Amino acid sequence: MDAANYEIIQLMYDELKREQINRHSALSERKNKIAEIDTYLNSLLNKEESDLQVFLPRKVEDVYHDVIEQNEHQKNKLVAECDELEKLLHIDEARIEQLEKIISGSSMLNVKQLSILDAQEKERQRIARDLHDTSLQNLTHLVHKVELSSLYIDEDPVKAKLELATVEKGIRKVIEEIRNSIFDLRPMSVDDLGLRETIEKLVTVLNQDRRFRIETDIDTITNDHADPSAHVILVSMYRIIQECVQNAISHSGGNEISVVLKDCGDTFRINVRDNGTGFDLKEASKKDKHFGLSVIKERVLFLGGSLRIDMQNGTNIEIEIPKAEI
Repeated sequence: MDAANYEIIQLMYDELKREQINRHSALSERKNKIAEIDTYLNSLLNKEESDLQVFLPRKVEDVYHDVIEQNEHQKNKLVAECDELEKLLHIDEARIEQLEKIISGSSMLNVKQLSILDAQEKERQRIARDLHDTSLQNLTHLVHKVELSSLYIDEDPVKAKLELATVEKGIRKVIEEIRNSIFDLRPMSVDDLGLRETIEKLVTVLNQDRRFRIETDIDTITNDHADPSAHVILVSMYRIIQECVQNAISHSGGNEISVVLKDCGDTFRINVRDNGTGFDLKEASKKDKHFGLSVIKERVLFLGGSLRIDMQNGTNIEIEIPKAEI
C-alpha cells in the first residue's frame, strides 16, 4: 500500500473513531434522560394518594394522566433511539476492526513516513508559535525602546543611557531564547556528551525552580557516528523523555518525577513516572495539544515501539522500543 492510500484509510479510520465517540456520547445522554424520566414517573406514582382525596377520591394515574403519557411517549422515543445507536455502534466496531487489520498489515515504512511528516508539521507550528510568543514580541518591544531612547538622547542623555541598558539586557535575553530554540531543534550535546548526560542536563533546565525532586536512572548508550539511524534513534528517545517530563512538570500537580532509560539488549525501555493526580486519558485526548500525547505516540510509532499509560497513583508512562524494528 502506498502512502496516499494509507492516508485515505487512516482518515476513514479516524472519522469512524470520531463517529463512534459521538455515538457513545449520544447513547449515554439518552440513557441518562431515560433514567431521569423513570425517576420522575416513580416520584409521581409514589405520591401519597391521601393528598388527592381531600375533595374527591382520585388515583394518581388519573390526576397526572397527561403528564405520565407525555413522559412515557418521550421515554419510548429515547429507547428507540438508543436501540438504533447501539446498532450503528455495532456496525462501527466491525468497520473499525476491518480498518485496523488493513492498517496493521500495511508496510511500517509508510506508517513511519506519515508519522514523520505529521511530526514535522507539528514541530514547525510549535516553533512558529514559540518564536511569535517570545522572541518576536520581545524584539518588537525593544524596537520601541530604541525609538524612545533616540527621543531622550539630546534632552536627557542619562535617561537615554538607562533605556539603552534595558535594550541591551533585552537583546541578550532574546539571544538566549533563540539559542534555546536552536538547541531544542537539534540537541547537539547528544553527539558531544552522550544521551545520558544530555537528558540529565535537560532535567536540570526544566527544573530550574527546583519544584520537583527528579531522579534519573539512565544507562550509557553510545552513538555510533557511522550509522546515521543510530543518531535518529537517540534523538527520538530524547524527545520522548523531554515531552514526558514537560507534561509531568506542567500537568501532574505532584512534586516527584522518576526518569528511567534502560538498554535491555533487544529493546530500549523508557519509564517516566510522577506522583501527581494523574489525568483523564479520554479528556486528555480531546485536548491533546495541552498534553502532547500525540507527539509521544507518533515518536513511539516511528520507532516501532509500544506505549502504555497508567494513571493510578500519579501517571506512569512505559515505553518499549525494539532494536530489531529499528
